[in-house]
Amino acid sequence: MKVGFIGGGTDSAIGRAHFSAINIDRKYSLDTGVFSIDSLANRGSGEFYGVSKERVYDDIESFLASECNQLDAVIVLTPTPLHFEHINQILDAQLPVISEKALCANSNDAAALADRVAREKRFLSVTFTYTGYPMVREIKRMVGDGILGELLACQVEMPQESFIRATASGGKPVPQEWRQLDYEIPSVTLDLGSHVVNLLEFITGDQIARVSALAHHSGEVSTLIDNVLAIGEMKRGTAISLQWNKVSLGKRNGLACTIHGSKASISWEQENPEYLRFSGKDGAVQILDRSHSMITIASQGRYQRFKVGHPAGYIEAFANLYQDIATDLQSFKSGETLNNPYTHSATNSADGLRVLEALHESAATRSWVEIRR
Repeated sequence: MKVGFIGGGTDSAIGRAHFSAINIDRKYSLDTGVFSIDSLANRGSGEFYGVSKERVYDDIESFLASECNQLDAVIVLTPTPLHFEHINQILDAQLPVISEKALCANSNDAAALADRVAREKRFLSVTFTYTGYPMVREIKRMVGDGILGELLACQVEMPQESFIRATASGGKPVPQEWRQLDYEIPSVTLDLGSHVVNLLEFITGDQIARVSALAHHSGEVSTLIDNVLAIGEMKRGTAISLQWNKVSLGKRNGLACTIHGSKASISWEQENPEYLRFSGKDGAVQILDRSHSMITIASQGRYQRFKVGHPAGYIEAFANLYQDIATDLQSFKSGETLNNPYTHSATNSADGLRVLEALHESAATRSWVEIRR
């Protein structure tokens, strides 16, 4: 698949990760792009990525005008508040879109994109990286197969320290400029909460129905909301607990989930992604890796880039997701119906953003809020 980047320069937080992920399995070729609004960074990024100088552009308009007939898709890696404008420009150019999460800064814009994609029969896929981890997909399979029984409670958290940990010189942390602003949905929630909600609904196959939340400012960055905690209930009645923040010292990227069922419970941590902690009704606690006999998804050949015991991680999870998106793109080009349980549509993203909006409405009103879908 021949692709171009909008954003994602080597001066960005995520560009190299996407570049590495699309190259692991040779499903894509990055041939062109407009990588940064900084001219030196833009040209330097093109050189680093191996893109011909004449195919590195200074603006999106010239990029799309020159490349629209040569690409299979455009990957959008600009800051979230710019996605709506940029994705519409790409759709105007009749090109498929792969977008970094969150799809948009609010649910109305995401829903408008979902409506356009459906109406015009276009392609738009969103990269929620953590669903690419083999063991996350294994938990999804176990839930679907009833191995855990009826789901009683789910806990998903994503604590980080980046808004409170001092710099090397002892100063206050200085995140990217766009992360220092709150939007319709606070920046911390677009960044982290989108993953928490997506992971919960991905694993359980259920949707959040109602929430009650608290949101606070606790860190060293402006007056941003940076600490969010919520409880709630899924449509099937499962109790949930959700948390994300950037003020947890000692937590680099503490994404973790625990699913408690009537037959068994299971836990997974992103910082130790090769293992599941499985607890049965007989009191036994087992640590499962990809070689265990209970494992059927994560033991598949596509995930065994090297032998068990040589840990796979974040970039590999990204690559797994990009494999699935490539399959979807091929199906889309062949006119086939897309029905991939591992990829994320604009509609999924709009639903997730409605949950995030409800959480912050709840925090502002100190009340329970039903999710409007």
